[in-house]
Amino acid sequence: MEVGAVEGLLVGAVFLVAVGTATLGSTGGLLLAILATALPPPLVVPVHAVVEGARAGFLWAQLRRRVSTQIVVAAGAGAFVGIGLAASFVRVVPDHAHAVLIGAYLVWACWWPAPDPGQRFPYRLPLMGGLTGACSVFVGETGPQLRPFIADEPVDPALVPASVTAATAVQHGLKVVAFVLVGVAYLPLVPLLAAMIAAGLLGTVLGERLGLRLPTRLVSLGIRLVVSALAIRLVVLVAGSF
Repeated sequence: MEVGAVEGLLVGAVFLVAVGTATLGSTGGLLLAILATALPPPLVVPVHAVVEGARAGFLWAQLRRRVSTQIVVAAGAGAFVGIGLAASFVRVVPDHAHAVLIGAYLVWACWWPAPDPGQRFPYRLPLMGGLTGACSVFVGETGPQLRPFIADEPVDPALVPASVTAATAVQHGLKVVAFVLVGVAYLPLVPLLAAMIAAGLLGTVLGERLGLRLPTRLVSLGIRLVVSALAIRLVVLVAGSF
């Protein structure tokens, strides 16, 4: 497939995933799985961070009155440390190992239950922000693993969804800065990234306005099956290259 066609498909995929996310609340790593199928492993997480960071930042701005600043600062402080430490190692991970890691994570995240936050202890949220942030440098998306810990904090439950979105936006933004500092070549990707960001924002707005009512459980199961199939295909292709 020609490069232009791949870029067009990625922009279209971002749009459709954004519509689905705005409708369902989550699309379970679908965009990450598509990027991992279409892009070289070293670019998957950096591109995902820019596109999803822009979308999450847009939602944060929309929902700013429903965001707990305390939650975002605590999780963000941990993410700053975790991402800063992990970014220094991302360039030494072989491409094939990175692809397998992303594929294995996607399958695990689709089917493994969300972590139990357990008992609260001091600095738990910064610690989890650091751990999920560090992991996200390699696998791209750890918001679902951070969410239970934010939800377990002593805050108004109505603030949880927007606070998770804001904390995720901070993680993605910190990753973009870290990737620039370790030498990820974003400049040649600027036209593609701009188109993908625009598609993501347009899809988000359209999804919110459409207000589609879908069978959430059935659609979510379908998305998990698609994500798992793409992830397994990725791992098999990498294994077959040896």
